[in-house]
Amino acid sequence: MGQPRRPCAAKATSGSIPEFAPMDAIPTGVLLTTYSGDVADFMAMPLQHLVDQVGGGALAIAPSWVFRIDDIVEAHRTMESNNAGGKIVLLAR
Repeated sequence: MGQPRRPCAAKATSGSIPEFAPMDAIPTGVLLTTYSGDVADFMAMPLQHLVDQVGGGALAIAPSWVFRIDDIVEAHRTMESNNAGGKIVLLAR
């Protein structure tokens, strides 16, 4: 068996389909990321403020790995190994 996957559920559907319990279908050892806010919560995020901070150097964001498109196989291996330790960036050019 490979490394655990990280599915992301946008909305729980338990109860809307008879005899379907998506939370019961997630295997042991798999991590689950969820978001319970609504559109208003998302829209209230000060996204432009964060963009301005990053652009001005006040908020440092550094990916853990950067790969060129020619190295996509190695990028995928890094992702599948679950050892990236952060975000992986793939450069198209």
